[in-house]
Amino acid sequence: MTKRRYVLIGIPATCILAIIVSLVISPNRTDVEKKEKEIPSRRSLSLQGQAKAISDSDTVTQTVEGLSIPNYNERGKEVFTMRGENTFLLDNDVYKILSPEITVLDPVKSGNGTQTVVITSGSGVMDKSANEGTLSEKVVISFGQEIQLNSESLRYLPEENAVSTDGAVTITGNGMKITGQGCVIDIIHKKMWIEKEVEMVMDGVKNDLFFLSRKSASEISQAAENTDDVRESGKNERQIEKSFIRSAGQLIFDVQRGVKVLTFNDNVEFKKGDSSVFSDTLIIFLDAETKRTKQAIASGNVLASQGTTIAKGNSLTWDVNTQSGTLEDTHKAEFIKDGLRIDARKMIFFKDAGRIDVPSAGSLKVKIKAKKAGKDPVAGGEEEDTNISVTWEGKMYFQDDKREAHFEKDIEIKRDRSVLFCDNLKVTFNENDYNLHTLKAAGKVRITDKKDSLVSEAVGDLVAWNVKNEVTVLRGEPFALLREGDRRKIISPRVLFYKNEKKIVCEGRGSLYEKGFKMASHDDASEIDIKVDWKKKMMYSDMLKKASFYEEVQVEQGGQKLNADQIDTYLDQEQKMRNIIATGNVFFLSEELGNCEGIGTLFTWDLIKEIALLTGDPNAEIRREGSRTFSKKVYFDMGQKRVTWEGRPHWQLIGKE
Repeated sequence: MTKRRYVLIGIPATCILAIIVSLVISPNRTDVEKKEKEIPSRRSLSLQGQAKAISDSDTVTQTVEGLSIPNYNERGKEVFTMRGENTFLLDNDVYKILSPEITVLDPVKSGNGTQTVVITSGSGVMDKSANEGTLSEKVVISFGQEIQLNSESLRYLPEENAVSTDGAVTITGNGMKITGQGCVIDIIHKKMWIEKEVEMVMDGVKNDLFFLSRKSASEISQAAENTDDVRESGKNERQIEKSFIRSAGQLIFDVQRGVKVLTFNDNVEFKKGDSSVFSDTLIIFLDAETKRTKQAIASGNVLASQGTTIAKGNSLTWDVNTQSGTLEDTHKAEFIKDGLRIDARKMIFFKDAGRIDVPSAGSLKVKIKAKKAGKDPVAGGEEEDTNISVTWEGKMYFQDDKREAHFEKDIEIKRDRSVLFCDNLKVTFNENDYNLHTLKAAGKVRITDKKDSLVSEAVGDLVAWNVKNEVTVLRGEPFALLREGDRRKIISPRVLFYKNEKKIVCEGRGSLYEKGFKMASHDDASEIDIKVDWKKKMMYSDMLKKASFYEEVQVEQGGQKLNADQIDTYLDQEQKMRNIIATGNVFFLSEELGNCEGIGTLFTWDLIKEIALLTGDPNAEIRREGSRTFSKKVYFDMGQKRVTWEGRPHWQLIGKE
């Protein structure tokens, strides 16, 4: 007996094999049988029956009842304790234990120690020669008081302080249940691996594991007016909603500084309600004290969806405390919600605030619904869907409750053949969808439009666009500038573009410059430019091919000047002025005709033929070289350099008054 005791003392205390081998320090079988004969009990009778059952197939050389052996580390702190109801030593160095229990204590914490891992089973076998043990029959591993693992069998590797199984395992606790195939557990470091076919059910993460609320502003307002009973009912539904996670590969369960970390690998699927996230890897951080999810990180080929909302990227991080998600990708992440699409390397979604922040360059695409050209918007004409895209180099943020987005730095907006450039942009969306409603641009605003080979350009300080009315307003200080290639230029402080009516209105004092026709009356056949100045406004209709100018209007071409209260110009198919009609306080001066002046109420001018007609009420007046005459009609022929009229035949000298 003494010899056996010295042998056992030489085995390291940290090895579970020493626990099993140390069973032999208990009384031998003869002593036990003698004691049982002296004090018969139900327990001793059971022991005899169990020993007999084992001896039918094996030779029992030693038995122990009520085993309890603590073990200590090199600092003298208790590390684990081995207990067993009945233990049998067989002659082939195999130990069979009935109802074994292994308790592993946390040596880091002071006091009496904190129970962290308890392993129990119906029976266990320890093979001394192979230096490993097997636990079977309802194996249970308890991690503290919250988490429990169940399996039909486990291998115990004492030198590695680890247990493993190739069979099915089930883990429960903290509002979750995990099943899988194959498992390895590092008992000392409280780390666990489930090898494959992992499925997990857990109490839902606070709110949905996704971005913006799917409800519109009106629906949210309506929900706020609901009764307390309805709100309580919705609360209960959220409380019982579960989260489901599946992975084809390994699940790693670890504890790091009070946080329990679950890492799922290979073809991971996370699902809660109508929210789903697919990824190569998913990491979930659980708070050890509150037992609630703190953070979730999906990485590698991330595809997340909720209803019509879709997100793609290389990683998606969800912080439960701030209810924010960060979507990232080295190339570009994608976010699609109804008709809205955002592409950027990084996007941050604040669910409770209903906000998206994009801190870097990106692009946004959205649909617009507008009346088709030629349809009456008041009468409810047919609508058409077109796309608009916005790119930026600075940053962007979107506020869902206000239904608006802001963009900064080097912004480019494209629609059809039109492109708008600016430094600051604000867009608003419809209340119930993500169709564009209004657009406001500021800072170095420039609009270009390409039609065939002709490029038109507008430059100003501010642009406002109303999608419903299809009206764009351009402002400039002191004026905005419109250019149509190199053939026409317009300056005005405020310009309105009516897309459906194909109309442009310039408000306030402005000017128009246009390249003219080659005039046959000039020997060099040079092009004579046209300039129009006005005080009140200018209106251009593409359908009528007409431009009208109002108040103190003046037209200049070569040596001709025309003034009137209103001037209408008509354009040909090449958008060049062909005819001019002036009304109200008409005054015409032609240097080509010897500084001849005409005064009347109506003036028509054919720029191609270089012929004009002046009439008056009751007569038009002609002045030249200090004399004048009157006639109902006066003809100016700039090509032939002559003036003709009907009526009075003589010139009347203009007296000094």
